[in-house]
This record gives sequence, C-alpha cells and structure tokens, in this order.
Amino acid sequence: MSQEIDFRRLMGRLRLRHLALLDWLGKDPNVGRAAKKLHMAQPTASKLLREIEDIFETPLFTRNRRGLTPTAAGQVLTRRAGILLAEMQATHTELLYALGGGTGHMRLGVFPVVVPEFLPKLYSALQSQWPGLTIELREAVELQLLDQLSKGEIDGIIGRIVMENLTPDLRHEAVYTEPTVIVCGTHHPLRNASAEARVQILEQTAWMLPARQGAVYNLVASRLAQFGIKAPRVDIETTSVFATIEMLNHTNLLSILPEKIALDYQANQKVAVAPIDDLGANYPIGVIYRADAADNPLVAMLLKTTRTLSSWPAKH
Repeated sequence: MSQEIDFRRLMGRLRLRHLALLDWLGKDPNVGRAAKKLHMAQPTASKLLREIEDIFETPLFTRNRRGLTPTAAGQVLTRRAGILLAEMQATHTELLYALGGGTGHMRLGVFPVVVPEFLPKLYSALQSQWPGLTIELREAVELQLLDQLSKGEIDGIIGRIVMENLTPDLRHEAVYTEPTVIVCGTHHPLRNASAEARVQILEQTAWMLPARQGAVYNLVASRLAQFGIKAPRVDIETTSVFATIEMLNHTNLLSILPEKIALDYQANQKVAVAPIDDLGANYPIGVIYRADAADNPLVAMLLKTTRTLSSWPAKH
C-alpha cells in the first residue's frame, strides 16, 4: 500500500476511544486498570487494543506475567495519542470561547522570571496582533512546564531556556538576557556586613527558591561554591514573586530576582539587592514550543510577537 492509502485507512478506522486507551496504557501499561479508568469492561479494552494493532499492522505491546511492555511503535503511539487528545481538548475549549464571542485561546506556561514585567508587555502585544485572544496562564517550575509542553497540554512557554532540559521534540527562540541578583529584606544583616562576615552569613542563611533543583538553584549553588559554601539550604519553594517579597521582609531568608525587577522593588524599599556580584545571565529568556506545532496559528503568533519584543530590555 502507498503511504496515502495507509493514511486514508488510518483515518477511516482510528477512533477517539482508541486514542484514549493508548493514552492510558502509556501512563500505566495494564489493560484492566486502563479499562477501569475509561469506564469499560476489560474484554472491551482488550478488543480495542487488538483493533489498534490491526490498524497499524504491528504489535504495540509485548505480553508477560507483569502486564504489558510497549514496543518501539507502542512508545511512539502512546506519546502521540496523549498529544492528539490534548489538542482535541484545546480545540473544544477554543470552540467554547468562539461560541462566547472570543477569537482564540492560548495556553501559555510561564516561569516566574517573566511574570512581573515581560508578561504584561507580551500580553499587550498579543492583544494588538490578535484582538479577542484569551490567554490561559500556567506558572510552575521549568521541568513541570516542559513536560506539559511535550504532552501538548500547553501551546508554549515563556521563560529561561536551559538547553540541557530541552527534549528533542522542543524548539526555542531567545528574546533577551538579564542578570539574576541575590535579594534580601531591607533589614537583612547581609547588607552592612564586612566581606568576611558575608561568607559566614551566606553559609548560615536559608533560601527561598522556585525549586531544590533546576536552573535557578544551579545559579545560586555555583555562586555559593565560589565562597567555598556547600549547596544552598532551601527552606521554602515558591514560584510566586509576591510571596518572595513578603517573606523577605519578615524573615532573614535570601532569594533571587531578575536584576531589573529587583532594582524596581529596591527603589520602592520592598527588598534590597545583596552586596554580592550578580549571578550572571547564563540562561537567555525566550519562547519554547513543540517542533511539530510551529505551524499552529497560535504558536506562530506567539513567535511573531516575541520577536517584536526582542529588544525589550533596551526600551525600559
């Protein structure tokens, strides 16, 4: 058969129930549990799986005493099934918005670094390019959002680009770079300490960071290592800038912020920039998207709009 005929056969036989079963088997390769999740009898689920393997003319799982183990083809199809179902969910959501008078719905993941200033600029630019567009924001740490992006649960991410965390299915475009600085409360002892005392304070002080791993954590750990200090002790994990500012003003915790944002808060006496060299701009800030979604109108608009903001810091 030609590829065209094969695809026509696929379109004629593959159903959403097949995709739903594949998606669940990708998460938990057990037909009985998948059947329960999908509210169907186990024989029905087994029949659907046989139908899928017949459609694709290849085994998708090997059977053993422990259950199922996906073949190479099974790994591809279970991953793709999840993406297709996520796209169907996004289509349904966008349809509901259209019926309510909207013209589009973008699911956007954001890292905390872009929330205070760049995100409002991006929103204004997107609205001018696509009036009526609604944006669903999901703020989280990098690995969580990257996983959601790979699964098709969001359309793109705005945040730090950490190359070693990007999987082969993802692409990126840098928008700008900005140093990261250490911040503390306005009455923190670190502010007026001698150079020798600073090291002791840094060694004894706990941190508030987005996570106990990842790009931000690595930036802090690298700077502390220069002072001969072991990895930072993270007492609080948060992605909230508001929570960070409030906690710094009521504790002796340390945290980090992009330099421009930190200076703005310092000017308003909300926080203080610690008297320590900045952490550098190791990771550019930009947009991350799935390679196979580059032609999606929403993703194309996101890329087009972020390119117009590529000189954003210089305009402040």
